Amino acid sequence: MTLWFQRCDKWLMWAMKVLIIVSNLAVTGLVLFLVLARFVLGWSVVGVLELATLSAMWLYMCGAVVAARNKEHLVVDFLSLSLTSPRARALHDLAISLIMVVLSLFFIKLATDMVGWSIKRPQTTAALSLPLMIPQSAIVMASLLCGVYAIRDLVMAARAVFVGPLTAVKEE
Repeated sequence: MTLWFQRCDKWLMWAMKVLIIVSNLAVTGLVLFLVLARFVLGWSVVGVLELATLSAMWLYMCGAVVAARNKEHLVVDFLSLSLTSPRARALHDLAISLIMVVLSLFFIKLATDMVGWSIKRPQTTAALSLPLMIPQSAIVMASLLCGVYAIRDLVMAARAVFVGPLTAVKEE
C-alpha cells in the first residue's frame, strides 16, 4: 500500500509542478502584457487583470500544497532546535502535526462553506463573467491536499513516538 501512496504522491507532485509552471508563466505574461498595453500603448484591455488574478490563485495554492508536502511551510524552529532528546523531538513533531491537522480541518471547513455559498449564490467576475468557482476550486484543492499531507505527517510522527524512531518510515 505504501508503494501506491508513493506513486500517487509522485504523480501529484508532477501535476503540481506543471500547474505551478503554467500559472507562473500566465501571471508573468499577463501582467507584462497589462503593463505594456496600459503604459506603452495606451490601451485599456478588459479582463487581463482577472485572468492574472485567477492564475495567481492557482499558483499560490499549488505552492501551499508543495510546501505542506515538503514540510517547508512557515515554522518557528527555535524550540525544536533546542530539544536534545530524540524522544522530546518526536513528541514535539507529534504536537506540531496534531496542530496542523486541526488547522487543516478548519481550512477544509472554510473551503466547503465557501463552495456551499457559491452553489447557493453563484457569482461571476466583473469583466469576463467567469464563475468564481474557478479560482475557488484552487482553494478547495489546496485545503484537501494540505489536509492529506497533515494527516500523513501526524501518522509518521505518531509512529516515531509510539513505535520508535528507528522503525519509523523515513521520507526520501
